Amino acid sequence: MRLMTCLFAALLLAFGGTARAERAVDVALVLLTDVSNSIDDHEYALVKEGYRAAFSDPEVIAAIQGSYGGVAVAYVEFSGAHEVTLVRGWDHLTDAASSQAFGAAVASAPRSSAGNTALAASLKQAVRLLKEGGFGAARLVIDVASDHPGDSGRSAPIRDAAVADGITINALPIIGQHPAGTIDGRLTYTSAQWGWGGTAAFYQRDVIGGAGAFMVEAQNYDSFAAALKRKLLLELMISQNDRLQ
Repeated sequence: MRLMTCLFAALLLAFGGTARAERAVDVALVLLTDVSNSIDDHEYALVKEGYRAAFSDPEVIAAIQGSYGGVAVAYVEFSGAHEVTLVRGWDHLTDAASSQAFGAAVASAPRSSAGNTALAASLKQAVRLLKEGGFGAARLVIDVASDHPGDSGRSAPIRDAAVADGITINALPIIGQHPAGTIDGRLTYTSAQWGWGGTAAFYQRDVIGGAGAFMVEAQNYDSFAAALKRKLLLELMISQNDRLQ
């Protein structure tokens, strides 16, 4: 824990030199992405290419260009409790060039870890990034992309505290077919009933929350890019609508 805290302190210090606290962006967005050992190398490559494709998509770029002051975005990978890494950020996206550069940088970065899945710990670190970012009145959002099927309620208190601080948590659950373990000798899968009601139900109940919170499901890794695009477009639309109200 001390190592992870020191790492994030260094990252936050570096972020302090590049943050656009003076910029009235519509939204400050943490893209919190699961890279735990339930995700193989092929699936990880699909996730990374999904980010490249989404941030190069003309509709997403048009939505970014339509935002007031642009979008502040950070890409964070997580697996175990001591394996939460700020891979890219904070970037200030305002046009096609900045959006495409961000997507390309995310896609080309090496995998940061492949341990167990500590979703609650990673949410706590994402909250810290946003709270210490100095984004003023911007909409503060964490977007979680993960195939984790549940965590016995550990994420719910983190979510509730984040919501109380004005942060919204959205989710892109990946409803895959990986073996998740055995119960009474029977093989179970991440999309199956595994004590928490299924993957989508877990994110709906214990993870998403805050103003305008929503969830977009990806039925498998092949459909991740399309689901990510839908999520980003909806996120940007909500943020722009908030500004116009």
